[in-house]
Amino acid sequence: MNRVMANEPNLLNKLLNELQYKRSKSTGLIDIELVKGYVSSPRLADFHVRGHHDTGLVAVGDTFLDERTMLADRAQKTYAIPIQKWSDFIDGKELLVGDPDFGDSNVTRIELWPFDPSVLSEQQLILAVAISYSPREWCAEERIAGAVDQLVQPLGFCVCWDNL
Repeated sequence: MNRVMANEPNLLNKLLNELQYKRSKSTGLIDIELVKGYVSSPRLADFHVRGHHDTGLVAVGDTFLDERTMLADRAQKTYAIPIQKWSDFIDGKELLVGDPDFGDSNVTRIELWPFDPSVLSEQQLILAVAISYSPREWCAEERIAGAVDQLVQPLGFCVCWDNL
């Protein structure tokens, strides 16, 4: 299987087929880190933005996990937009330099993705969000790794805690 993006048609079946022999003997699951050898992380860049956002943004990152698990989100919600829409999106908004104040909920964290995240199925979005995190982020905040693990296990994957 050639390296693809998370919007690849029939992605889950292709991954399970390609990685079937790499399942853990104890759990029967596949380490989600192995997926990164086949699927590129959709997260190209992160920005903090202040200003009104139209509805229709796709929740990713901690916001996505917060909506589906017990992980509590940050004060700044996280959304993804396709890089092709960045210039229109940022028009009339303030792009922050550096991190916002911890509790400033008037700031949004925006991830630039190479494709429109709204076209993904729920399974593809789960995989895309899972591989957008680095092991370093999981080590810094193990609750994120736990939330990712909870979402990817029904798909046949897991966060391998031995690798963190």
